[in-house]
Amino acid sequence: MSQLINHPITPAELLPRQTHSNLDHMQIHVGDIVHLRPANGPEIRATVIYNAPINGTVTYTTDVVCPRGRTGQPGMRIRFRHEHVHRIEPLRQHAA
Repeated sequence: MSQLINHPITPAELLPRQTHSNLDHMQIHVGDIVHLRPANGPEIRATVIYNAPINGTVTYTTDVVCPRGRTGQPGMRIRFRHEHVHRIEPLRQHAA
């Protein structure tokens, strides 16, 4: 994890998920946790803190979720687009 904290990750360094995924039409909300995969390094779990349309595409900003026991490390924010999300842990459960 220290490799990721010392080097900011740009959208160009994130691997997009496979095309035609179940996530294609799933909304991402502030507070949701997303899983991102950088080209070099382990998968990242991050909490969405902001989203805004930039150049016609929604761009998300996250705070990285540090594993338990790793306190005191500097935080890291990542900006990405929906296509970079490999998994979503919704903050609120979907209505049945």
